[in-house]
Amino acid sequence: MPPSTAFTRYAFDRLLPLCHQRFADTTHGGFYERLDAAGRPLPLGYKRSMVQARQLYVLAHAALLGDSAGLAAAERGYDFLVRHFWDDRHGGWFFKAQSDGQPLDPSKDFYGHAFVMFGLAYAHAAFAAPNAVTLAQETWSVMRQRLAMPALADGGWGGLAESASAEWTLNGATRRQNPHMHLLEALLALHEFTGDATWLSEATAVVHLFRNRFYSATTQTLGEFFTQDWQPAPATGHIVEPGHHFEWAWLLDRYVRQGGEATVLPLADALFAKAVAHGFLPDGGIMDQMDPMGTPVQRTRRIWPVAEAIKAALSQARRHRGTPAGDAADAMVQRLALHLQTAFLDMDTGHWIETQDEAGKPSMRDLPGSTPYHLFLAAAEAAHRG
Repeated sequence: MPPSTAFTRYAFDRLLPLCHQRFADTTHGGFYERLDAAGRPLPLGYKRSMVQARQLYVLAHAALLGDSAGLAAAERGYDFLVRHFWDDRHGGWFFKAQSDGQPLDPSKDFYGHAFVMFGLAYAHAAFAAPNAVTLAQETWSVMRQRLAMPALADGGWGGLAESASAEWTLNGATRRQNPHMHLLEALLALHEFTGDATWLSEATAVVHLFRNRFYSATTQTLGEFFTQDWQPAPATGHIVEPGHHFEWAWLLDRYVRQGGEATVLPLADALFAKAVAHGFLPDGGIMDQMDPMGTPVQRTRRIWPVAEAIKAALSQARRHRGTPAGDAADAMVQRLALHLQTAFLDMDTGHWIETQDEAGKPSMRDLPGSTPYHLFLAAAEAAHRG
């Protein structure tokens, strides 16, 4: 059996049951934040809107692909998210609630809002969740209004602030490309499932910000951390994450396939090539951080960049099919899927190793509820290719 096929079977036969049987909280609703190494819920006392939305996405996407075993858990998760995280007074979504859904941290987080929009798109598509599209529209409207930052010098969209108080007072934190990347993902999902071209237009504004501020044509790298006016952050502006290179490469390809500007495809290829050339460690792992020249900054490893690399390699293999580049990407998919199985996944229980130290030894065995999003989306892409 090809490694990519074994990976997709792991996702559908082991990971999905873990999500709707172990992560689903049948007492209070929603999903647990984290499980221990034995698959038992950890008593953390809180649930984040981001994790609720990611788990909702996984089970909704599975239903769209024909596996409806977790559909009831997805519907309950949607209800829990809307009832306990939507801010009726100020709009938007609370960052964190107690385990039973009572408010805990009512602040507003850009990254979390992007994932709520993503989850709403899939809930709409999978089970026609009541008001899901309306909530997505209201979410985007309040984000654009209350997190807005100054326009770029050329008049282009200047992106959004990192976070704000419950009343939407901005906090002035260092700005990141990462929430904008996931906003692009959410906008593309909403465009795909509603057919409304407005969402693609909004996605194009994010892509323009990527071209004008995040991407360096000189080094062919993606910046991560920025000042308020989009200059590299003094202490962290040199950091490059290969995992995000792969993620953007896949997203830009998806953007073009949905009707976006094809001129971004060379940038997707450049990001992919840079990460492949410099992001891998000798044992096949992907380092967490490097600098723009490709010099390692942090050789620890996490599971999610491997999943994102599979997605990116699949998109490269499809777009360059019949060429040496396409053949190399095909081989990379199998190599990465095998690496996942040998270094990170428990193929019998559905569990995984979240992080490894610089020597490749497991450094965290708890199971964060945010990780199945990465694994299942990569497996779904591999299944679609198959």
